[in-house]
Amino acid sequence: MAELFPLFSQVALAKDLPEHHLKRGDIATVVEHYPSREGREDGYSLEGFDLPSITVEVDASQIISLNQLRQEEEILAKLRQLSQSRLLHLQDYIDFLLQKEKIDQKSA
Repeated sequence: MAELFPLFSQVALAKDLPEHHLKRGDIATVVEHYPSREGREDGYSLEGFDLPSITVEVDASQIISLNQLRQEEEILAKLRQLSQSRLLHLQDYIDFLLQKEKIDQKSA
């Protein structure tokens, strides 16, 4: 289940929204929450992308907390410091973890 973002909390875009000229990492404020219907994800209205009087509606999967954004940026900064050979080892390990995650989800 997706994290519920409280009203008036700040969030960041998890993906680009080219139709609104917005990029991943742009920050906005949650101004409305639309609970999901069965089988669908929650929706949110966001404001404050340095666009006056513009409200953007997104699905929960399109936004992340500011804390998660900072953690991802820290991880990327560390990745950029690794050698190519270490990056290949890390990629193999991540693939292994993703396979394990799929197995765990099927057995749950």
